[in-house]
Amino acid sequence: MNTIKAEIDKSDYGTDDFPNLKIDGFWLDEKLEELYPNNMYKGLYPTLLFWMEIEQERKVVWNRILPKIGEMTICPILMCPDDNDFSCTLILAEIENCEKTIKWNRLGIDKTTEYNAEKVGAKTEWFEKISGFEFSKADYEIMLLEFKKHYQTEKTNWEKQNPDFKQKLPFEK
Repeated sequence: MNTIKAEIDKSDYGTDDFPNLKIDGFWLDEKLEELYPNNMYKGLYPTLLFWMEIEQERKVVWNRILPKIGEMTICPILMCPDDNDFSCTLILAEIENCEKTIKWNRLGIDKTTEYNAEKVGAKTEWFEKISGFEFSKADYEIMLLEFKKHYQTEKTNWEKQNPDFKQKLPFEK
């Protein structure tokens, strides 16, 4: 069984510290860079952050990050910090909910050319040098809760600075 956590990381780009994906004690972006050097994977941000700019893309991420029991989704998990959307480097996970465990069967890079948030992952180049992961559902839900707490804090801070900006949380039903 693998471990997954949302732990605070220092930005490589001088922005605020943020929760990042830590799997088995390593930052996911750094592991991808180690396995696939010179692809600029180090420094990619989780898509679960408030920083994602397009509302429909936020919804896609939060709708796919935890599929229903017995279902599988392809979910964006890391994004390029330059654009904070699906238009740049986007790392995907094929996520399966096995009731007591959550599997990331494989990881890859999005190669979808048609822009439509719902179509993200339609064309994926799957990584061969990294195998899948299997997490306890309890650990996975704790990780998601940490991202939700941070998201809410960032949203509240943003709304204080921008009172005309109101947005429903993408993980609220």
